[in-house]
Amino acid sequence: MNTTKPFFEIHTFDQVAHNNQFNNPAPHAHDLIEIIWAVSGDCTLKVDLQTYSPKGDQVFGIMPNQLHQFTADSGAQGYIIRFNELFLQEYNSVYHADLLLVLVQSANVSYSEEIRHEMRTIMDKLIQEYSQQQIYSSDILSRYLNILFIHMSRQSRTAPCNNQQNHNIRQAKRFIQLVDQHFKAHKKVSEFADIMCVTPSYLNEAIKKTTGYTAGHHIRQRVILEAKRYAAYSDSSMKEVAWDLGFTDICYFSKLFKKETGYNFTDFKKRQERVLAV
Repeated sequence: MNTTKPFFEIHTFDQVAHNNQFNNPAPHAHDLIEIIWAVSGDCTLKVDLQTYSPKGDQVFGIMPNQLHQFTADSGAQGYIIRFNELFLQEYNSVYHADLLLVLVQSANVSYSEEIRHEMRTIMDKLIQEYSQQQIYSSDILSRYLNILFIHMSRQSRTAPCNNQQNHNIRQAKRFIQLVDQHFKAHKKVSEFADIMCVTPSYLNEAIKKTTGYTAGHHIRQRVILEAKRYAAYSDSSMKEVAWDLGFTDICYFSKLFKKETGYNFTDFKKRQERVLAV
C-alpha cells in the first residue's frame, strides 16, 4: 500500500468476511484512519487493550498506528472505511480538526434513529461510488465522507469525554489550526510549542495520542500539501515554491518533497499537468 498517495476504501462486512486485512483475530496496526460501523450482529473489537462487543449500532474510530483486532460473526452487518490523511488533505480545502473529536469519541456515542438513517444513506452512496470508480470519484467520495463526519459530529458534541482526552483534543485542534496559519514561517515543533506555551515533548505526546501522528508529521504534511498545490496550479519553479514556503535550503526542500510524495518536484508537476489536461 503506497501511503504517499491519497488512499480511500469502503467495504461492507460481507465483502471482507474472509479477508484477513479486515476480519483479523490477530493484533495489528497500520498508518490509516479506520472507521468501523457495526450495524447489527455480533462482533468484537479490541483497540489498545480496550475490548468492545457492540450489540447494536455503534461506530468506532481507529487512529493510525493504534494496535487493534476485529472479528465479526457470519451474519453481522456493518461497514469498514479506511483512508489516509492525504486523502483528507488532497480533496478538501479545509483541514478537518473537528474530525479528531468525532473519531476519539465515536465509541462513546449513541446515535439517534434519525442520524443513523442519514448515515446509512451516506454509507450506501459511498459504496456505490467506490464500486464504480469513475472520473472525479475521489472528489465525490470526499464530499460524502464530509457529510458523514458532519452527522457524526452533531451527535458526538454531546458525548462524555474524560478531562485528559478533552485537553488533548483541544491542544490538537489548536495546534492544527496554528500549523495551517503559520506553516510558511515555522517548521519546527519547538516553535509551535513556544506559541502554545508547552514543551515540545508534551505537544508531541498530546498530538500523537489524539491523531496517531507526531506534531512534526502534521507540519510536514501541511507544507507538502501547499507545495503540491503550487506544482499543480501555478507556473512557479521548484526554487520559487521553496522560497515562498520559507525554505532557504532548496536541496533540503527537494529531498523532503521526494520523501513525502514519492516523486521529485518536476516529475510531480508533469504528472499533474497531464491529469489536468484530460
